[in-house]
Amino acid sequence: MTIKEFDKNGVWQAMIIALLLATTGLVVLGWQYRQLEEKRLPALEKEIARQSEEIERRAAQSALERFMSARVNRNEAQATLYMTENAVEQARLGSFALLNDYEGFRVLNSEKLAEEKFLFTVEIHSKTSGTLVEIITLTKILGNYYIGSVQLAG
Repeated sequence: MTIKEFDKNGVWQAMIIALLLATTGLVVLGWQYRQLEEKRLPALEKEIARQSEEIERRAAQSALERFMSARVNRNEAQATLYMTENAVEQARLGSFALLNDYEGFRVLNSEKLAEEKFLFTVEIHSKTSGTLVEIITLTKILGNYYIGSVQLAG
């Protein structure tokens, strides 16, 4: 065997060993990445669901605040824009006072009832009646939240 043949065999052997080592390294790194992703993916999905619910809660609360501001400002036409037929019927039947001498309000609590449905507990301050608490349900219809029902607490 000449030196040239030995060098050719040695170069080929070195290339084959380097290729095997690189392939083994890629397989090991791929396996480790998969293990990390299997642990991280459920946590990421949970965080996305939490953020999505928070976005929905804020959208519902924003609609509630616009509705309540219209009530405080004694703007019946504006307030009814945020109400479903059920809530309008409740107001017509006197289940709750749509307009009064309201001075302000404060959201005490919020709770997700179902997909696209929230329940808020709201404290309303009135000049003559003092403080009253209403339980207001909001429902998402065609991408926007509307007041579905209003009930006096207690």
